[in-house]
Amino acid sequence: MLYAAKCYWPGVTPADLKQVAGRATRAGLDTGTGPVSYLGSLLFPADDLVLCLLCGPSRAAVIAASNRLGIPCERLMDTAWLGQQRSPEGTPK
Repeated sequence: MLYAAKCYWPGVTPADLKQVAGRATRAGLDTGTGPVSYLGSLLFPADDLVLCLLCGPSRAAVIAASNRLGIPCERLMDTAWLGQQRSPEGTPK
């Protein structure tokens, strides 16, 4: 299941989100081989808003992973991907 962790994160920068991605790499959450995967984040700097995308088997597993990554999650939302699927090379499937 795909989830978005909604975070109001005053003063967050792209560098902060790179640190989150680094923690995800060190925790093995970026490989897609474990129960929870960190897929990346969308930053809305004017609103101090971040949506962190995670995929996992349950809300509890995703909340635990976001806590380990230091993501100040205010709310976890179920999501539905509506975009075109892409191959690892970035071309449409």
